[in-house]
Amino acid sequence: MARIGRVLKLTHTTRKASMRCKLFAYWTSMLIVLLAAVLSLASLSGVFTIRENNLRHALGAHHASTVANVTKQTGALAAHAIDLSQEASNALDAQLLTHPTSKLNDDSEGIAKAERSLFSLLRTTLESSPCNGAFAIIDATVNTRLNESEDSRAGVYVRFANLSVSEVVGRDVVLYRGIPQIARESGLELHNRWRMEFDVSLMPGYETMLLDSDERLSGSCRWTNRSQLPGTWENVVMVVAPIYASSGTVRGMCGLELSDLFLKLSYPAQSSEYGPVMTAIAPVSDGVADLSKGMTGELKSTYLSSTDKLYIREQSGFNLYSTSSGSFIGLHTSLGLQTTDGKDVCVMTLIPQEYYGSMVSSDRMKIFFVSLLLFVAAFALSRYLSRQFVKPIADAVDLIKANGSVEESLTGFSEIDTLVSVLDSRAANIQPNLLPPDVASLLDDFSARFETLTATERKVVKLYAENMETSEVAERLFISIHTARKHNANIYHKLNVGSREELVLYLELFRRCKRLDALFGEEDVPQSPGA
Repeated sequence: MARIGRVLKLTHTTRKASMRCKLFAYWTSMLIVLLAAVLSLASLSGVFTIRENNLRHALGAHHASTVANVTKQTGALAAHAIDLSQEASNALDAQLLTHPTSKLNDDSEGIAKAERSLFSLLRTTLESSPCNGAFAIIDATVNTRLNESEDSRAGVYVRFANLSVSEVVGRDVVLYRGIPQIARESGLELHNRWRMEFDVSLMPGYETMLLDSDERLSGSCRWTNRSQLPGTWENVVMVVAPIYASSGTVRGMCGLELSDLFLKLSYPAQSSEYGPVMTAIAPVSDGVADLSKGMTGELKSTYLSSTDKLYIREQSGFNLYSTSSGSFIGLHTSLGLQTTDGKDVCVMTLIPQEYYGSMVSSDRMKIFFVSLLLFVAAFALSRYLSRQFVKPIADAVDLIKANGSVEESLTGFSEIDTLVSVLDSRAANIQPNLLPPDVASLLDDFSARFETLTATERKVVKLYAENMETSEVAERLFISIHTARKHNANIYHKLNVGSREELVLYLELFRRCKRLDALFGEEDVPQSPGA
């Protein structure tokens, strides 16, 4: 029985994947590999970072331009503040000679004379500087007996009445601090919040300037934190410098004013494909930019507030600036100035991150859909190529199955056509019923023993070949089950088989070798099971 099983295995045709499926899988894998290679090369060459590179270049160019403009403006302010300090020092020295500034306390005429000498300097500086106010404070007061005299100091403060960035000459000047006679003598109006003396407790940097021991004016020039101009709604920052006496002592402070409105007019928000580009000038310390102590240009309806703190995270190409309300991308550069509390002043260029983020998301979606289209195209091309390759071979095989000639089944592939021709020529010399020797001898021996069966026994074997059970055989032949079993015993003995299962295996072998007709005759061949 084991021998019969081995023979049946040899005659069984194993199912294998078709050439079309294999070729389709091959073409698909090759095209997917090609697509992956193209995407990898595109990634390495920076195709997917074009948006980031463009932003880096655009942001860098805009920031460089802003830094140049702000540096020019703050440099001019610092230079004018130093010149004003020197001129004011000379003017006070000429009046006080070697006397200390305190000599002017309670001396209304001396203070008036000092303020008149300072006024012409301040007005000239105001009209020639990129600012909207200029002042000089003398460390003396007209009346030391007043309650507020401790914080009250004489001096002159002139401002432009109407802010304008483009026009300087011809703008209206008002007197904000100083004796009113100066306004009458010069044809000026008094500011609507005019006072004769300064409240130095409200003037940022004043105490620092009085304690300054650096006689180098270039090292003493400072940038103050933002503060509200006393009596007004305006916020200002100032570039201040001490006024030295020839002896080296400090006689007061002078400076130039920049209001937040002036800075917004100077640096409006610029539109770009990445969103509004904004400018801010603020002190930076320990990775934090404090806008509440600096100034901003126009913010153009963004969620950035002039009171925010920006937490800086430096990255390659540009930095990330985070606030409690949102994030920005940008750059910052030190201006070489320090605040009165020793922090570096930086200029910043900022763009809302949400604009850039939405553009990056859009680019990624485009790349995804392009990749998907490429994959679909590659998939379709794989099917087309596999069909074009396999179709002539499949047609040739169908013709051969239909007993077509070799000439009719040419595939167009020389190697395959040659193989078909060789096999056809060999098949012509093979005897139709020639089987391997062991299989042929096995079938011949069984056929010889089969001849010894009676007509009834042959009918029983035929019904077994049609996959019937013993009970079904008895019913079909109208015999008892006992008689059918007796026939089985005789059949097993004559055919030299041990069981019905071994008998069925022999019959299956005859069927696969197409030799059942040798047992039962061509007209009486049993039907295949399940037919």
